[in-house]
Amino acid sequence: METPSLYERMGGREGVRAVTEKAVANHFDNALIGTRFSHAKMSREDMVNSATEFFCTGLSGVETYEGKPMPDAHAGMNITADELIAALDDIMDAMKAQGLGDQEQAEVLKILYDMKPEILGK
Repeated sequence: METPSLYERMGGREGVRAVTEKAVANHFDNALIGTRFSHAKMSREDMVNSATEFFCTGLSGVETYEGKPMPDAHAGMNITADELIAALDDIMDAMKAQGLGDQEQAEVLKILYDMKPEILGK
């Protein structure tokens, strides 16, 4: 029997969107990174839509993401390691809020942490 993909275990597009909605809300409320999000050129809804498409593309293999590549999206932002950790914590909190288990959280954390050089530009 084949193990369901991470995308399937997260509930497909609906589940991924629920996580991104909560994660973006968490980012806005986060004392360390909230200002970055409240002053962004993109609306909250556009952030949710973009993040949903990004994750759905990466997890499902169906290419629906049309945004900038990760390095371009974060170029010149001078994001610190502490800010990255704060964002990752927000995402893990969003996953917990959606009832996703430790295995799914660990897999997503690894995927996101592997993007560290692209996000920090280092």
